[in-house]
Amino acid sequence: MRWVDLLLAGLAGPLTDRVRAEAPQVDVVFLPESLEGGPALRQGTVDVELGVLGGLDPEVRTRHLTHKALVGVARSGHPLFEGRMDARRFAAVDHIGISRHGKREGPIDVALAERGLQRRVAVVVPSHTSAMILARDTDLVALTLADWLPGTTAALGLRTFPVPLDLAPVDIGMAWHPRNSGDPGHRWFRNHVAAAVLAPSAPAANT
Repeated sequence: MRWVDLLLAGLAGPLTDRVRAEAPQVDVVFLPESLEGGPALRQGTVDVELGVLGGLDPEVRTRHLTHKALVGVARSGHPLFEGRMDARRFAAVDHIGISRHGKREGPIDVALAERGLQRRVAVVVPSHTSAMILARDTDLVALTLADWLPGTTAALGLRTFPVPLDLAPVDIGMAWHPRNSGDPGHRWFRNHVAAAVLAPSAPAANT
C-alpha cells in the first residue's frame, strides 16, 4: 500500500487491527509516496493507493471515500492565539510548506492573492510528521486535517485553528488497478481500507 504519511499515522493502527482480526497471517506493507501514481499500480508494485489522488493512469479505478477541511496548526503558546484570527494575521506569520518536491505555493497562496495578501513559506519539509514537529519547536505555522489525530496534536503541545480563507476541502480516495477489481482477496482488503477511513474506531466485521 502507498499512503500519505498523515493518513498513515492515523489509520495504520485501525487497518492493521481489522486485518489481523480476520486474517492474522496477512501482512500489510506500507510504501513511501516516492512511488508515483499510476505506474506503480499498473506494475503491481502497489496494490492500493490512498490519499489525494492525481496523476493516475486512465485505466486505474478509484473510489472517493471522504473529504476533510484544512486547518492551521501551531504551538499552543503561539502569538497567533492572542487575538482575533483573520487572513491578514494568518498571512503575516511564517509558514511551513509540505511537499516532497519542494513546492512553495498552493491553494493557500491563491486564496491569499485574491485578497491582495502574500505569505512567506520559510521552510519546506517532505512530510506532515516533520511539519508538526517543526511547528512544535518554532513559531512557524503548518497545515493539517481538521479533527485528525487530536490526541497526538495535544500531546505535541499544538493547537489547531480554522484557516480564515475559503478553501476547498481535501478529497481523499482510494485507487487500484482494474486487474485486481474482481479478485476476492483484493476486494476484501479494499473494503477494510475503506472501513478504516470511514470509521477508524469501529471494530472489524465480516465484509
